[in-house]
Amino acid sequence: MSLASHTALSASQKALLKRGKIVTISDLILTPVQDISRRCRVSPLEINAIVDTVCRAHPIHASTLDDLLSPPNLFGICTSGDACLDAVVGGGFRTGMIWEVVGESAAGKTQLALRMSLLVQLSNEFGGLAGSACYLLTSGKLPTSRIMQISQHHPLLASSGQCSLDDIHTMSVPSIDFLVHALSSLLPDFIMLKLEQNRSDPTIKAVRLVVIDALGELFHSSDKTSTRTLVQRAQNVTEISAYLHSVASRFGIIVIVLNEVVDAFEREPDNEEPPATGLSYAEQSKWFARAHSLPGENRKEASLGLVWANQVNARIMMSRTGRRRYTSFDHLVTQKRQKTSNGHHTGNTLTEDPERLELVRRLSIVFSSVSDPRSLDYVVDSAGITVLQEEEQGPSRKTTANALPSIALPPAMSSSQIAPLDAGVVESETAVHIDLPPEPNVAPDDEDEWEAFWEKDEITEEMYLAASSNPDK
Repeated sequence: MSLASHTALSASQKALLKRGKIVTISDLILTPVQDISRRCRVSPLEINAIVDTVCRAHPIHASTLDDLLSPPNLFGICTSGDACLDAVVGGGFRTGMIWEVVGESAAGKTQLALRMSLLVQLSNEFGGLAGSACYLLTSGKLPTSRIMQISQHHPLLASSGQCSLDDIHTMSVPSIDFLVHALSSLLPDFIMLKLEQNRSDPTIKAVRLVVIDALGELFHSSDKTSTRTLVQRAQNVTEISAYLHSVASRFGIIVIVLNEVVDAFEREPDNEEPPATGLSYAEQSKWFARAHSLPGENRKEASLGLVWANQVNARIMMSRTGRRRYTSFDHLVTQKRQKTSNGHHTGNTLTEDPERLELVRRLSIVFSSVSDPRSLDYVVDSAGITVLQEEEQGPSRKTTANALPSIALPPAMSSSQIAPLDAGVVESETAVHIDLPPEPNVAPDDEDEWEAFWEKDEITEEMYLAASSNPDK
């Protein structure tokens, strides 16, 4: 509002402010009193009187927590579709926040984002927000067949019948300029349009989720890394994050940004270099860009550096572990005894169906403003991702497709009863039995030929003494 049309100020006060180039109320409130008095060449007391007059004419009505949390409000939490994952992320994915999901290829980032675009459509009684999703793609197309598979196999989505592809709006953003234009203009206008349509027709769902898949791809460049390129990237990241925060807080939207990882290298300290003041970026990044729940998990770190890390409210890292799990012993196939070439029969053997092996992945909360750092195992299945319970996770070890599950020793047998060479072939109820052919005939234990040879030795004690006294002979 312009001060020239303000009715609470006198003509002399308006002229005074105009001389100091104080034109709007914002200029008057945000500029320090000492600066205004120096520019207007008057006493600070007179400027304080003008500020008080304007503030009394336009009182500031601050919002309380009751106003923010009472309906209608923009605050909400959307379930992730898994109770264990909800507990790890702080009850679910909250609106007004930027959630970064970072991980290597085939870690399951897109699977989580696709399922969230369906879960946000659920009503409040099912844990959703009764809204629609806007999916921004930096490359490729939306995998609609995979979305339909998730909606049909996830128990919550299949039972509700409230989700469809009609409420997932897609937009292609192949470059940074396209993304900035979409976040600054196209996306807010589209969200406002859906809000107005929702007020007139409740069956039209307002946008409550925005997904960017994936932000790191826009910053791939063949240019050599230099100070200029890093500064330009920092400016782009800051601009993009400012628009994302504006959309998230203004409309009460969940923002999920998928990001890539880069290799992390441990640098050996150089004694010849002078000691640096404070911690270097390499020392700091291990605490906000990497996960450390499993050995080798810290070999990857989130891309886009420190500037982007300061913009997100929560960072979730998803990684491949190389571990596989057997779903249950029901999937083991028993093969009948087979006759060998020498006429003997082998025992029943157990083989694992390779198609039922599941690759175990790891999800870690690196940092979050609403939850503590925690980790859990999950698998990618027809319902998106499924978190493994504690008893299902098992030991952190690698298994192969042809390996059998480890067989525990019977509890009644102590280790002292087992010879070292027999420890691997102890019989148990689940052990594999193989009928071996009988061994060839061997002499009884009491007929040792070496014992018989030494008993027939006729060398006497006198012969030993004679040999020792004449060593040269």
